[in-house]
Amino acid sequence: MFDEKAQLHTLEGVAAATILLLVIIYAIDATSMTPLTSSTSNVHVEAELRALGQDILNTMDYAEPGYNSNLKNDIITWDGNEYIWSGSDYLMKDNPAVNLSNNLSVTLSNTLIKQGIAHNVELTYLENSTLLPNNRNMIYNGDPSTSAVIVSRKIVLQDAEAPINPNNPIYGKDIDPSTGLFNIVEVKLIIWRT
Repeated sequence: MFDEKAQLHTLEGVAAATILLLVIIYAIDATSMTPLTSSTSNVHVEAELRALGQDILNTMDYAEPGYNSNLKNDIITWDGNEYIWSGSDYLMKDNPAVNLSNNLSVTLSNTLIKQGIAHNVELTYLENSTLLPNNRNMIYNGDPSTSAVIVSRKIVLQDAEAPINPNNPIYGKDIDPSTGLFNIVEVKLIIWRT
């Protein structure tokens, strides 16, 4: 017995198998087959932390024309002490009876603390004679993890905006007395998941 439709059925089967194979290949290429390893998940977490940190600094550095930003005011009025999060407040490292109460501490406790994100705030400014950078911690909560991110914002201080507190380490660090420029302070926010 000879069936003339057998060749047509074979051709239809080959075409259907080819289409199914192409669909499977497309589906595999469209989805990621790699598991979320620590390195790929860390990249995602670090990107989120970087965006959050930069948003905090950008928001704090915003000011209406003619006014200082909250971040600049916090730098100008800083007392030069290092503060540590105690679980309820930022307390002075050398005198736990004194707490930090400024715009930065309120913003960090309302954003980072509530999400369980550890953080440090470091200020870098120039020495007036050598123009070498000098680092000081404003807030220190321990050594960052290996997945920590650093975001920063530069604040330009004019002579009229010089720190008003003589305990502020930036006080008296006029890098060029012949101009209106007082100093440039880089605010570094180091954040990491605990």
